[in-house]
Amino acid sequence: MFAPFPVISIEGDPHECGRQHGSAAADRVAKTIEFYLPSFVRQAKLTLDEVRERARGYGAQIEQIDADIMQELKGIAAGARQKLEDVIAVNCRTEILYGSLGGKEPATECTTIVALPEATRDGGILVGKNWDWRNQTVESVVVLRIRQHGKPALAMIVEAGMVGRDGFNEDGVMVCGNLLVSNDDRGQVGVPIPILRRRILHSRRYYEAIDALVRARRGASGNYVIAHRDGVAIDFETTPENVYTVYPERGLLAHANHFQSQVAQITGVTKYYTGDTLYRDFRARQLLEPKIGSITLDDIKSVLRDQFGAPRAICRTPHDYPGQEPTMTIASLVFDLKQEVMHVAAGQPTESEYQPVTLPGK
Repeated sequence: MFAPFPVISIEGDPHECGRQHGSAAADRVAKTIEFYLPSFVRQAKLTLDEVRERARGYGAQIEQIDADIMQELKGIAAGARQKLEDVIAVNCRTEILYGSLGGKEPATECTTIVALPEATRDGGILVGKNWDWRNQTVESVVVLRIRQHGKPALAMIVEAGMVGRDGFNEDGVMVCGNLLVSNDDRGQVGVPIPILRRRILHSRRYYEAIDALVRARRGASGNYVIAHRDGVAIDFETTPENVYTVYPERGLLAHANHFQSQVAQITGVTKYYTGDTLYRDFRARQLLEPKIGSITLDDIKSVLRDQFGAPRAICRTPHDYPGQEPTMTIASLVFDLKQEVMHVAAGQPTESEYQPVTLPGK
């Protein structure tokens, strides 16, 4: 069994929220940095000085697009007693690890599923995700409940030290994502994925959430599911240069780590996939389609525990990828947007129970 992730409530201006995050999770922030800096050197073939120089470049982009988030990053560094460049670098981990490889190293993480109101028993919207990543990062994950002055209250799950990942806010906006790589990934400096996701969670309206993604100068490819509690969800497959949309069918949407958009496939945006991505999303639909109109929270949890194709299943058990570090499901999430709750299981959901997390003040 995995121990539940720490749940940290923070409140204040951007710097103070960052300071509280860094201070409360200092040991986990240190683990995040201790894991990624050597990974950058090994996988991206960069020296530590080059990593920090690149982080300063990304920091300038972050400052330009969202000075409040930059203040939060500074607060995290201060609270955790870490170098600012190192905190920025881990917030750019996808861009540094994959952003200059031109799609030549396949994406190996995450399965996301969505059931819209027409597919669920109670008429709500459910979004489930298994977060698959490097085994040891399970030790650095935290759940944040944030009440930041002048912005929507939100709850999200992150690797400690990062300002954004999967979460939802009090205005009904929710985002989660999957790793994608493409031929367009050529080392561009742009807005890192955690900052994009956090800006989505600062949106009070659905169109603002979409604009925060599609209008951004993106630094790496990625997949984003943006949903709203009123019953809408769209999948955005992005590269630094293009955005491709995937819409639910019969009230269901499922995504793994390959481009589903026919336009993207025709353009040949990427040619490097692992075999498991081509069945994980299909498997999710296969399990849920017979239940359309009556899908429940427990049904979504059951899909996230599915072990077809193990160890490279929807519920991924620890194993090695040739040429990469060992991976597994490090967290499992189900967002019940009607009830305004995020259910979080640490590690593989076959080995732990889901814990409810509400918005701050709820």
